[in-house]
Amino acid sequence: MDLIRLTANAYHLRAGSNAGLLVFGTRALVVDSGLDRDAARRILKHVAALHVELAAIVITHAHADHFGGAGELKRRTGAPVWAPTFEAAVVENPLLEPVYLFAGAQPIAELEGKFILAQPCPVDGLLEPGRQDIAGFEVEIIPAPGHAHNQMMVAAPQEGVCFAADAFFPPEVLDKYGIPFYVDIDQTLATLAALPALPYHIFAQGHGDAYDRSGLEHVLAYNVSRIEAIRELVFTALAEPTDDSQMLQYVADALNLRIEQPAIYFLTRTTIHACLNSLRRAGRAEL
Repeated sequence: MDLIRLTANAYHLRAGSNAGLLVFGTRALVVDSGLDRDAARRILKHVAALHVELAAIVITHAHADHFGGAGELKRRTGAPVWAPTFEAAVVENPLLEPVYLFAGAQPIAELEGKFILAQPCPVDGLLEPGRQDIAGFEVEIIPAPGHAHNQMMVAAPQEGVCFAADAFFPPEVLDKYGIPFYVDIDQTLATLAALPALPYHIFAQGHGDAYDRSGLEHVLAYNVSRIEAIRELVFTALAEPTDDSQMLQYVADALNLRIEQPAIYFLTRTTIHACLNSLRRAGRAEL
């Protein structure tokens, strides 16, 4: 995990799943906590190197790679944990993530690895849209649903930095995975459309390097293009009545993807469902 200084008091903790860090005096606020205890320990090493103490932990959304380390951070520092409503329920009850991926049934063992089933963590406070004081840090909480049901971005107005969570993905991440995880296509596109109007000049997302405004337009367009391409492939697969697994096979073949792990299958199937719902709302698909 690399510590990247974005501004005088804002840092990007770069790893497979990123975290953000705001510093005020001798205190720090961390945005997201990485995948597991190891990620939490690396975060704490950087906090110690800056000679500050952790005052609060903010979770942007309840996917294991973004909150899996929160329990360890809380255990070692006593810092309170904040999360959005709905997402907080999963942070406290992580079994909900593999349960909803497996259609509500008790999940198969392949959905109980740490990339899906995180360690639980009590939540002390709920994030609400707008300006919010969290342990003495004034931040702006910005809704960014689509990738997760109630994902929030966390911005530091005084620093001009927005920790954008998984509101968008770098092109290399989209190319690597082919079919990213979305729960609502229409909300995702609305989130992407709203980003350029935000009054921030650095956008530090949950995966990959941070972007400034000069590179933001291209990466947002790349995200929109990929989402719309996947949705159109799902629509094409509906030329004849078909089911979700056949649609997923069609889209994967069109994108030259091989899905060999059960966890990836259920994650990508969720995106197919999100596309179907979007098409049905637009009157282009029937149940």
